Amino acid sequence: MWNDKGNSLPETLLTLVIILTIFGTLLPALQMMKVTLSDKKMALYAAETAYQASQRVEQEEQLQGSRTVENINYRWYFTNNEVCVFYENLKGQQQKCIRP
Repeated sequence: MWNDKGNSLPETLLTLVIILTIFGTLLPALQMMKVTLSDKKMALYAAETAYQASQRVEQEEQLQGSRTVENINYRWYFTNNEVCVFYENLKGQQQKCIRP
């Protein structure tokens, strides 16, 4: 519905409603993806910390330590022939263990 002045008011409002509906449904999905990626990134840093800790256990016989990455403290301990890394994320305290 075009007239000499351009789009009519109902067409403009309908377009705005459609755009807001699309963005309104995509924002929660985007937030969920960001949280999931953040959790996976922290788990990756925990795995890296466990790997570095296992090297220290073998080379220096160090049985515990910590590492800070992006203001998150990853504490590790060597017990029962495995290296366990503890860290906190939005879900609470997490643990990742590997056998060297």
